[in-house]
Amino acid sequence: MSGATLAAATAATFTTTVVNFTTGSGSQVVPAGANFVDIELVGPGGGGGKQGAGNAGGGGGGGYCKKTAAVSGGQTFSYAVGSVGVGRTATNGVGTAGTACTVTSAAPVVSLTANGGGGGTSNGAATTGGTASGGDTNTTGGVNSSDLGGSGAAPLGAAGGATGPTVGGSPGGGGGGGSSGPNGGDGGPGLIRFTFRAA
Repeated sequence: MSGATLAAATAATFTTTVVNFTTGSGSQVVPAGANFVDIELVGPGGGGGKQGAGNAGGGGGGGYCKKTAAVSGGQTFSYAVGSVGVGRTATNGVGTAGTACTVTSAAPVVSLTANGGGGGTSNGAATTGGTASGGDTNTTGGVNSSDLGGSGAAPLGAAGGATGPTVGGSPGGGGGGGSSGPNGGDGGPGLIRFTFRAA
């Protein structure tokens, strides 16, 4: 069998495989027969702030990045899914930011980061959407609109939560702000997606 024929046969027999992670960290091994991978990350949403007598700010949405790389079976990627931002409870104040999702590899050379959204404020002011780096595409997450959490960055990011304690959508939506009494909502979880394909 010629090299071209063998390559065509391998491509014909490999089924596209999608692997998603929404928590934790570890290693992802490239399956035999895969020639390319699309890696997509969405950072977790930020937690909403709290204000007992006025508007609180929703959390920011997580950033998004995507990279396509040529791969060979047996190569390994290290990944870590960040933690969601926690909505403010008990006393007036800000929510916490979501922490970054990352994917790294020495071969192929990959270093991807999708940062979590910023924590919501206690006065309804704008917070920050998570940034992203290392991808062929890098998109910043959405900013809150008063107590409505920011959306996770397109195309995978979900909508932010409404007035607290509504949790942000999955993946990457900012938690709702706790205006006039309620607690702030937690951010939506992050996402790391590997799509292995033959061509």
